[in-house]
Amino acid sequence: MEDFQFDSPCEECSLLLGQKIGELLLPGDILALWGELAAGKTLLTRGIALGLGVSPETRVTSPTFTIINEYSGRLHLYHLDLYRLSGPDDLEDLPWEETLFGSGVAVIEWPDRLERFLPDKRWDFKLTAMGDESRRIVVTGLGRANRERMAEWVKEMEAVGLDPACSRR
Repeated sequence: MEDFQFDSPCEECSLLLGQKIGELLLPGDILALWGELAAGKTLLTRGIALGLGVSPETRVTSPTFTIINEYSGRLHLYHLDLYRLSGPDDLEDLPWEETLFGSGVAVIEWPDRLERFLPDKRWDFKLTAMGDESRRIVVTGLGRANRERMAEWVKEMEAVGLDPACSRR
């Protein structure tokens, strides 16, 4: 299985999906979040942070102006928002390589700004707004190891009632 689609009817479901994914992440995982403004990228990241053990009292916000926010949990979370960058040349003064190639987890909003530096081995999350709160989230595991882990992810989602095939019923 290479990818799965999850239709989230509300923000709470998107948060829960993110939390479950956070629980499944391993050191070095890179998540590229693709979607328009207000597609739910930061909300999904909040859930991922919870799943990584970041305290629920910690405000997980989009690092639009700081570019990188860091959070401590079971694994260190690096949250990158590259919206304000015009391209990879703007990365010169940022510690982006440590965030992507360390032992933590990197979540990248607007990953297209990395261009040639976007790692091939990663998880792609394509978020599409379907209504005020509903979102379609398509998750793709890129790289052999991630493709192999995809079946485990789907099984875990189904075990907690997050049916990735819910839109196909």
